Amino acid sequence: MHEDRSERSHYARVPAPWLAGCSDTGLRHPTNQDAMCLAVRDKSHRTAMIAVADGVTTAEGSEVASLVAARTAVELMVSAHHQGLAANLAFVQAFEGANRAVLEAREDPSACTLIAAGIDEGTLAVGNVGDSRAYWLGDDGSCRLLSTDDSMAQARIMLGMTRDDAEQSSQAHAITKWLGRQATDVTPSVIVFHPECNGWLLLCSDGLWNYASSPEAMSALFRAELAEAPAPGQLCERLVAWANDQGGRDNTTAVVARIEC
Repeated sequence: MHEDRSERSHYARVPAPWLAGCSDTGLRHPTNQDAMCLAVRDKSHRTAMIAVADGVTTAEGSEVASLVAARTAVELMVSAHHQGLAANLAFVQAFEGANRAVLEAREDPSACTLIAAGIDEGTLAVGNVGDSRAYWLGDDGSCRLLSTDDSMAQARIMLGMTRDDAEQSSQAHAITKWLGRQATDVTPSVIVFHPECNGWLLLCSDGLWNYASSPEAMSALFRAELAEAPAPGQLCERLVAWANDQGGRDNTTAVVARIEC
């Protein structure tokens, strides 16, 4: 087991009572190549911009790429909100800007995935490149995967393979889109979601969802941990700890936001 004593080895952020994130190196990697950024736009309302980036393990310097991508995306999303841009255009500009920032951050550019979300009271907008994920978990017991992976596994699912078989197949986790070095398409998949009840938004890297991929499995995990820790800060800490208890094969990041319509 490796030990990462840097500030990023394990860190948490709680910018508002309803929003929190936690990131951890895990048990198998020497450094934490995940990153997150959380920005609350208005503390009197549930409005925020959040992002989770996951560095490509095989690319040197990916811990820099993920940090730069997450921070840049959130900064640009906040700016787009002030300009009144529609979600689609806001995400496209934010991801293009994040890609440029990753390429400029190092003389030898690295690579990362990126998922970002805008929370505006009861409306959620999610943009994604790569295989980090967004889940909606409603108080009515529903669970919906809001993002679509850019991966070989997802391509096989779209061709008719079951999720379990696709995610256990050869090169299942090979990503087909990313930001940074040799990226050819950084246009995010975007979804705008209007929940019909109160609930939770979860953004996470594959260090968590690898162990609970389907909406049903993630729902069971999330609700079990929520019953023990209803506060967002404690909840995301428990989700990360759970991933480590399963083996901690990867860096893990979880961001949770309580959404009330």
